[in-house]
Amino acid sequence: MELSKSFQFCFDISFEKNLNAYIPTAYIVENTNDIKYLDKKATTGVLEGFGIAFENLNPNTKRILTICDSLKPEFIFKKFSAKIKSAKTIADLQKDSKIDFAIRQHLKLNLGFFYNLIVQEQFPLCHNIGPEKDFFRSRVATDVLSFEPQIQFDKHADGITYTLSLKENQTTFLPMNNEVSILLDEPGWLIIDKKLGQLKDLNTKKLQPFLKKKAIEIPSKLVDDYFKSFIPEIAKKIDIEATGFEIEHRDTIVSCTIQPVYDFFKNCYYLNLYFDYNGYSFDAGKTKKTHSFVDFSIANEPKIIQFKRSADEISYTDKLLEIGLLKIKNELFGLNPNAEVPDPYSNIQFVIDHKDELESLGFTIQNLRLESKEIFTQQHDILFSKETKEDWFDIKITITIGAFSINFSEIIPNIKSKERLFLLPDDSYFLIPLEWLSKYSSLAKLAKTENGNLLLRKSNFAALNAIPEIKNDETPAYKAEYVPSDLLKATLRPYQIEGVKWLLGHFNSNLGACLADDMGLGKTLQTLAVLVAVQEQLGFTTKTTNFDLFQNETVIEREPLKALIVLPSSLVFNWYNEAGKFTPHFSKMQYTGNDRKLVASRLETSDLIFTSYSIIHRDISILEKYNFRYLILDESQYIKNKNSKIFKAINKINTGHKIALSGTPIENSLDDLWSQMQFINPDILGSYTFFAENFKIPIEKKQDENSLSELKNLIQPYILRRTKEQVLKDLPELSEQIYYCNMDPEQEKLYEKEKSKARNFLLKTDGSGPDKISIINTLMKLRQLSNHPKMIDQESEIDSGKYIAVTNYLENLVKGKQKTIIFSSFVTNLNFYTSWCKENKIAFCEITGETPAQKREQQVNLFQEKETPLLFFISLKAGGVGLNITKASYVLFLDPWWNPFAEKQGVGRAHRIGQLNKVNVIRFISKNTVEEKIIKLQENKKLLSDSLLEESFISDELEANLEFILNS
Repeated sequence: MELSKSFQFCFDISFEKNLNAYIPTAYIVENTNDIKYLDKKATTGVLEGFGIAFENLNPNTKRILTICDSLKPEFIFKKFSAKIKSAKTIADLQKDSKIDFAIRQHLKLNLGFFYNLIVQEQFPLCHNIGPEKDFFRSRVATDVLSFEPQIQFDKHADGITYTLSLKENQTTFLPMNNEVSILLDEPGWLIIDKKLGQLKDLNTKKLQPFLKKKAIEIPSKLVDDYFKSFIPEIAKKIDIEATGFEIEHRDTIVSCTIQPVYDFFKNCYYLNLYFDYNGYSFDAGKTKKTHSFVDFSIANEPKIIQFKRSADEISYTDKLLEIGLLKIKNELFGLNPNAEVPDPYSNIQFVIDHKDELESLGFTIQNLRLESKEIFTQQHDILFSKETKEDWFDIKITITIGAFSINFSEIIPNIKSKERLFLLPDDSYFLIPLEWLSKYSSLAKLAKTENGNLLLRKSNFAALNAIPEIKNDETPAYKAEYVPSDLLKATLRPYQIEGVKWLLGHFNSNLGACLADDMGLGKTLQTLAVLVAVQEQLGFTTKTTNFDLFQNETVIEREPLKALIVLPSSLVFNWYNEAGKFTPHFSKMQYTGNDRKLVASRLETSDLIFTSYSIIHRDISILEKYNFRYLILDESQYIKNKNSKIFKAINKINTGHKIALSGTPIENSLDDLWSQMQFINPDILGSYTFFAENFKIPIEKKQDENSLSELKNLIQPYILRRTKEQVLKDLPELSEQIYYCNMDPEQEKLYEKEKSKARNFLLKTDGSGPDKISIINTLMKLRQLSNHPKMIDQESEIDSGKYIAVTNYLENLVKGKQKTIIFSSFVTNLNFYTSWCKENKIAFCEITGETPAQKREQQVNLFQEKETPLLFFISLKAGGVGLNITKASYVLFLDPWWNPFAEKQGVGRAHRIGQLNKVNVIRFISKNTVEEKIIKLQENKKLLSDSLLEESFISDELEANLEFILNS
């Protein structure tokens, strides 16, 4: 039972005339052992008033509340009225026999679950509470009882007397002498004298005649007809006592049958044995040792047949143990019951897989049944064929199951929904093998169905990797042959040559690619090397001479490469310079600036065209008219927002080949990955809706490792990810540490006051959560206050503990002549330290978002080439990409925040090719603030892209962790 310090759930069952059934209603009361009245129904609004979030309740409480909702007449009417638009009431629906049957099945199923949960969790229960809501007077005991029916037939001259009594423990009584309410026919639930109980092995309808009389008299002329219609239904379930009949004894096992038994609470099937004694089967899980019934098979010669169980049953249970099954409970058998992710059908699959062995041991496997349907237990065959058509694979898979030939496309819905029971045309079940759910999962999700065949894009060839029978034998080459060209004025490292081969392989296979190397590993140089190789491969490196009929010479200029390279604005100049240095033979242009449209005519004749993301979406109406041979995105996470103008504009550009370059292809969530994969190979992960349903939600919300593995397999051919640690054995050591700063006492008082306001504002108890902008702004204020009170009040006279700690640290670094980069998310925060430098006559360099591109380069060159300045102040957003500052030995972060990628980018400015010194990274954290909480959250997260890309990211979960962030 769900119980906390403040509340508990109670339930009433009252008769609902429209449904002709007892229907439960959920109530909520203050927690007490002495419940007197129920006055608050457990509606959504009432739960919110108690401060209860439905999703935080335990699973069984959520389940029983959901069941109560699903049994309300208005819910049932809405659920079943879709096909009868004219229906106004439930009675109108019940006129349709099929819908009436469906409603009764719905009631039966959900009420069965309801009473099981009442008993298991011991929820308080009452019966027919009435308008006065007096729980005390109508309460029902829920220590579930088992009422065992006993039938007596007494033969006499005039016919037979039929008596039905009930047995509770050792007490036998007549129903007519007690207060009985029948709640559910089958499974039979009833209340007898305010005690909830189950009627064993008998539909409660059979009890109805005995509620008002002790016995039923059956005249001689009706005996045969009565018993022929009555006995077959109950004779094999209930012991029958009789007088005046001949007796036959049966105690030899004729056969032993294995059948599945469903465990509702474990959500799996166990195996049960049934021993047939030539006319009656004993359930191995029951303690019942004998059974009797009256046999009227010979007219006017009834006799009693008595069955008695044999000790020979033990030999059958021993055989199951010998072949690897375990005894679970109540004489049920199964494989390991403690598996973390149990397959509900694993024990049934075991029987199918070991059918021949079990039959040789004497078990009967025929007529294995599930939900009253037979399970197909014979072997099946599967045939595969595949043809390649243009950009598609045409795949045909046929499964032969007994006399039926099933097209694989028919079971795709089962594969997608992970529903293993497939209904065959003869109304029996084929149990889809468990391994098919993973083996064919990607194919089922990504293939289109046409005339029963499956059409799969060639770019999705990885979906066939798990299917050896049709694994793609035309897998695109991951690597191409590559000989470094004299036109490339650089020497590539071995891992860079591998990167070039990989990108060339994708070019040759007409597939897009994402080079996701760690920052500082030379993605720019690898890309330029690829473009040189492509130029040579296409024969576009030299002028050609043609001669006409009169031997007149005509010189034809070489074909331009036409590679459009899209960059953050701050990197255009860097790339332009790098191209000039490494590939001087390329013709190149910058499509930037206010006069860019004047040079648009050169777009058709240049090898390399450099432009920015902001210009792409402004000028897309111009750029979409051109055909570019290559479209390359650097820092491709700029297109991560699928709804942005930049993403939409980029995908309008006409190009034959695509490359995405990013050290951080997943910054915030898997959405980022979908956007970039959609760019390089459209629809490789399906539409966004498809992607969210099949990958994003299962992975991010449910931590589904199968979906994660499947996604990794699909993207692996198109993302090349190398870390510095993997490839740069000669890179100097990277040391990281956290420097905890104590706040100034007055600063701490002010912070606590603001934190209290923030907690009251953001953690509202009325259920109305703040919007994301309010969350960000409120936490931003706490961040600023953690750094310096002047950030929220310029006139403040309060000191900053962190400011004192950082300036002391910087003073020591300057004395030690250590080159240092200082990052902050806030330009205002940097200003405190640049002012300190000016006061102390310390030279420094600085880059913020307002620093023009030319001055950025000048500042970097000054810091790199001169002994002083020693300090370089950079705003994190402006300097996280595109800078090469290998002279710095120290990297300081003044205000770390949620997404560590920005910091990783910053570290990558110094810890990269060309760095010869050990790099020390120091993060300054104000103790007992949101900064410290965020660091802990980062440490505690197991991050998705560790598995996908061998790198880390944190999804945006500020809302989910607000309480942790704002608590003391």
